[in-house]
Amino acid sequence: MRSERVEGLPYFYSIHLNKSCNQSCIMCMPDGNHPRTLLPFETFVHMYEQFRRYAEHLTLIGGEPLLYPWITQVLELVARDPVAVTINTNATALTEKLTRVLLTLHRLELKCSFDAATRNTYKQIRGLDIFDRVMINIERFSKAANSRPEIKLIFHYVVMRQNLEEVLPFVALMSRFRPYRLEFLPVRHVSNWQVSNDTGWVFRGRDQCCEYSKDEYNDVMRRAAAACEANGLGYEVLYL
Repeated sequence: MRSERVEGLPYFYSIHLNKSCNQSCIMCMPDGNHPRTLLPFETFVHMYEQFRRYAEHLTLIGGEPLLYPWITQVLELVARDPVAVTINTNATALTEKLTRVLLTLHRLELKCSFDAATRNTYKQIRGLDIFDRVMINIERFSKAANSRPEIKLIFHYVVMRQNLEEVLPFVALMSRFRPYRLEFLPVRHVSNWQVSNDTGWVFRGRDQCCEYSKDEYNDVMRRAAAACEANGLGYEVLYL
C-alpha cells in the first residue's frame, strides 16, 4: 500500500518441517545420510497461529515434507484458512489418503521432483528403483485434481549429461498428466564432484555439468520449450 507504517506481519512464509528424506539423489545427498531434524508439531502450530490471519502463501519445505510425521495435521490446520500452499516433494509418499487431504487446501502448487523419463535413469539419479510407484502416485493425484484449477501440478527436472537425452521424452511422458508447468534447472558449479549413490554409476561433475556443453544443452532446452508450447504446457527454462 506504499504506507510508511507496516500494519501487519509479512504474508509469504516458508517453514522447514524436516530434513529427512527417503532418497539419495546424486546431485543432493548421494550418501543418503540425511539429518533427522524435525520441527515439533507444537512449534508449527504456535508459529502458524501468530501469522495465520496475515498469510497469503505458505511453502512447506523438507527434506521430503510428505514424510513429516504430522503432515496430515499440518494440512488440516492450514486448510481452514484461505492460504495458498506450495509443497516441494519427490512424490514417493503421495498416497491416496494424503491426496485427499491435499485437495482440501484452498490453493495448492504441488512441485514434484522427477528427473528422468525411464526407470533406469530414475534409479541412477534418485538412488531408488521406484519409478513405477511414483508414476502411479502422480497419476492418481492428477486424476483427483483434474477439475480443480486451484490445484496445480508442477514437475521439476534437474538436467545433467546423464538425463539430457530424456528431456524431450520427459515432456511427452508428463503431458498426459496435464501439469500446470514444467521446470528445468541445469546442474552447474560442481565440476570437482565425484560421487556415487550405490547404484553402480559414478557422477563425475566435469562430465555432468551443463556449463561444459552449453550448445547441446541450450538446443535441447529450446526444443523442450517448443514441445511444451505445442502441448499447451507452461514451462520455465534456464538457458546457459
